[in-house]
Amino acid sequence: MPAMLVVAVLAATGRVMAQSPEPGPVWPALTPAQQTEVMRFGDDYKQFIGRAKSEMTFVREVVKLLDAGGFRRWPASPGKGDVGPGSRWYAVNRDRTIAAFVIGAEPLAKGGRIINTHNDSVRLQLRPKPFRESFDIALFDTTTHGSLKNYQWVNRPLALIGRVIKTDGTEVIVDIGHDPADPVLLIADLAPHVDRDFLERRNRDVIQTEELDPILAMTRDAAAKALKDKYNLTADDFLAADLQIVPAQAPVDVGLDRQLVGAYGHDDRSNGFTAFRAILEVHSPTHTAIAYGVNNEEVNSWTTGVNSEWFRTLLAEVISAQEPAYSDLMLRHALRASRVLVSDCTTALDPVFPQPYLANGSARLGWGLVFKEYGAGREADAEFFAQIRRLFTAAGVRWQVHSYRAGYGGGTIAQWFANADIDAIDVGIGILSMHSPLEVASKADMWELFRGFKAFLES
Repeated sequence: MPAMLVVAVLAATGRVMAQSPEPGPVWPALTPAQQTEVMRFGDDYKQFIGRAKSEMTFVREVVKLLDAGGFRRWPASPGKGDVGPGSRWYAVNRDRTIAAFVIGAEPLAKGGRIINTHNDSVRLQLRPKPFRESFDIALFDTTTHGSLKNYQWVNRPLALIGRVIKTDGTEVIVDIGHDPADPVLLIADLAPHVDRDFLERRNRDVIQTEELDPILAMTRDAAAKALKDKYNLTADDFLAADLQIVPAQAPVDVGLDRQLVGAYGHDDRSNGFTAFRAILEVHSPTHTAIAYGVNNEEVNSWTTGVNSEWFRTLLAEVISAQEPAYSDLMLRHALRASRVLVSDCTTALDPVFPQPYLANGSARLGWGLVFKEYGAGREADAEFFAQIRRLFTAAGVRWQVHSYRAGYGGGTIAQWFANADIDAIDVGIGILSMHSPLEVASKADMWELFRGFKAFLES
């Protein structure tokens, strides 16, 4: 039967599926009103990401959004009255991991809709004994969190953020470098007049990891006095500290058309912000809708990462509150019946360095949300991929697919959900300058991801 006749017959019987839009730039396809919404969403994101530069500050900012959106903190001993359809909750694990959920009309034992992101980004962090001197200048001794290019962190203003827990249990919040009146930290580099002996260093070794030590003060005594005066901290207090060195720069628009955002921490707090903004829009889902942001994706899981039992325990608590009697089998069946979008950033095709990418197969900046089909065990089942494609297409969400040339690519934490017998697929947005102090993302891509998340949570 000719193709046009097939379409005519299907149309007559009401069986025509929504067609996937042709891949291409999102912005020209938007109405002026939609473009205004995209820009407003981007402005909200810039305000958020400028304050959320660590997993702890991310959780703190998300809690503000959730409190304003009518969510309540999950009780220590939940009961049946707490889990009525439409009730809105959030739970926090050690200030670094957060889950927000809206109870569905169906019990959670019949499965949920989960969006998973991660809250940590590559950074520098202090060693337990971070103070050292070199030729009388006080420096911070650092190590790295995640895979970064060391040379990108020199000669730029850096901030120190985090908290210190004193032996009496007192919590001291530290933030130096963000207030316009604050000093900043800086890692110095050699001038071109004196770097002759270092010119043979290769890309990743131009600045070695042990050389990522920012200037703290002109002398160790001056540094100690400044920390004592401002925060009442001594050197010993830093043994129990979670302090991070991050770029001090505020988020900015990139490009004359202002369609791009330059900021630290797009990977993966852009997807995290988008997920929690989406769940704010969900009120009466069929299945319990969950936005789940974890810590330590860039390194290893530990107590606040995806491998922690915390999330399973939270699901078990919800099921136990809903059901007359609870068993572990209920949780296993709930996981099996659930669906998850694991959302992380990927690298968009770089117009200056296109060599690692596929001209017709890699993500393009501004072309919508991205399905990440890397191969090597990172591909969703075809059946589930088809379901999510159909859902996004029916909702009018613009999407694209991404894969790399052979030998390139990164990993995600989707395998944890797959190992729990949950159908999972990787989605996200493409960014430029990934894992750098100033990553670049498209406002239109984040908007399409937000719309896709909302459609998924309500499905």
